[in-house]
Amino acid sequence: MQSDRPIEQSAIPEKSRRQFLQKGAQAATALLGTSVIGACGGGGDGGSGAASTSSLAALLPASANPAGPISPESSAAPPAAAMPALAKSPVIHSFSPSLEKRGKVIVISGAEFDSSASVCFGEVVATRFSVDSPNQISVFVPDSAKDAEIIVRTAGGEARSSRKFEVALVPESARDYRLAWHDEFEGSALDPAKWAAVTGVRANAVQTPEAATVADSVLKISTYTDPSAGTHHTGFLRTARLYEFRFGYIEARVRFASKPGQWSAFWLMSNANKAATPPDPAAGVEVDIIEHREFSENDAGKINNQFSSAVHWNGYETGKTISRNTGQQQLPAGQSFSEWHTVGLLWTPEGYEFYLDGAATPYATIKEGVSLSNQYIKLTCEIKDHGWAGNIPSSGYGPLGAGTNATMEVDWVRVWQAA
Repeated sequence: MQSDRPIEQSAIPEKSRRQFLQKGAQAATALLGTSVIGACGGGGDGGSGAASTSSLAALLPASANPAGPISPESSAAPPAAAMPALAKSPVIHSFSPSLEKRGKVIVISGAEFDSSASVCFGEVVATRFSVDSPNQISVFVPDSAKDAEIIVRTAGGEARSSRKFEVALVPESARDYRLAWHDEFEGSALDPAKWAAVTGVRANAVQTPEAATVADSVLKISTYTDPSAGTHHTGFLRTARLYEFRFGYIEARVRFASKPGQWSAFWLMSNANKAATPPDPAAGVEVDIIEHREFSENDAGKINNQFSSAVHWNGYETGKTISRNTGQQQLPAGQSFSEWHTVGLLWTPEGYEFYLDGAATPYATIKEGVSLSNQYIKLTCEIKDHGWAGNIPSSGYGPLGAGTNATMEVDWVRVWQAA
């Protein structure tokens, strides 16, 4: 006669069945608990890893663990000290120089550098570098590098520099020049060891040190009008007797907000630029690296996106000055001098080459009037009514700090010379 119960239940006593299910659940719990402990470093119920491993061993048959029960003391797992150490994330402390030419070497200082390291300049991968030690990497600046943060990646992680590396965009012929002098205007005022502010009256402006201010790593020369006296003021800076040089590549990053009757200039000068018979430019000249104005003579036309360069020698006596100029140059379409631009001059015994925004070729070359003497740097704004920059507005330029001021801003000035 057949039983009314299913064959599975009748074959297993109820008590044994409950014990079997209970042990199976304990084994599953132990397995899951051990897995979680291994991945995350701690169990969800607060138990220790050793306790979970021991509980799991007690539930397994002896044949599955011939060495006997696993205890905290006899665990097959190696002690913590024997485990391989995890790679640490690299750290960048600094890099030097912070400004360099493509193809030259910079040194990155930090920690946790190893043989797995890679180096990038922003998105550009450096292909030539060496890990000199856990604290230093020497790397060639890639030919396609741009201003960007430096990134070091290792098996342990990634480090990024706190500031950007700057690519020095010098002409190919100046590739082996070194940085000889520079001013990044990083203080809160002009550095008196580098610049002198000229005082006095020049044309229609009073030159005053108050017109030159430094903030946020930018020099600003303002042209303004004293509302009480109606006089116009501006700034005239130079490095005469503080820094003078002969031959090299000089550049500045500038932007302008010029006004009628006023112009701005970045130029070189020599005190020996005097009339002579015969003319002797080797004794010293004036080199206008860039001059900018908003209007042409008599306000005939707006030319605020144009600029010019020139060389003048043989003094300033009427009829004796000799000049060579580039004519008016035009910025590329869509650009303006309200944005930053880099202007540069390569001065060699063969002549002068004028550069804009790191271009590979000069926009103009002048091979006459070559100075063989020391020259000093000038950063100036000037005012002259009914002159080559147009007419002074009847309302003037507003008080110092007003939005109607004409301004010349300079991010930095740098001189590179042969080593």
